[in-house]
Amino acid sequence: MGRRNKAHRKDLHQQAYEKLTKMQAFGESKKEAIRSGTEKDRIFSFNTYQTYWKHIKYFIKYVQKEHPECTTLKQAKKYANEWLQSRAEQKNKNGQHLSAWTIQTEAA
Repeated sequence: MGRRNKAHRKDLHQQAYEKLTKMQAFGESKKEAIRSGTEKDRIFSFNTYQTYWKHIKYFIKYVQKEHPECTTLKQAKKYANEWLQSRAEQKNKNGQHLSAWTIQTEAA
C-alpha cells in the first residue's frame, strides 16, 4: 500500500536527484539532439552529470543552512543568485577566489 500521509514530502536532496536523473541521456547522440532541437535540459556525459550533482549538493547545503524554511526546489530557485554571489566571493583552500569556470558550472 502507498503512503497515506500526504504531509510527507521529499527533501531537497531527493527532489534534486530525481530532476537530475530525468535529464540523463547517456548513450544518446548529442549532435542528433542538437539537430532536432531536443538538447535543452539534457545531460549526455556521465562526467557532466557527476559535476552537476556535486555542485547541486553545495547549493542544497547552502539553502538548508541559510534558508531552512525552504523545502522545495521551486522555492530554492530564488536563492540561486544569492548563492552564486556568495560562491564568487568565497575563496578556495589556497586562498584564491573560485575560478570563473567553477562559477559558470554552478550557474548551469
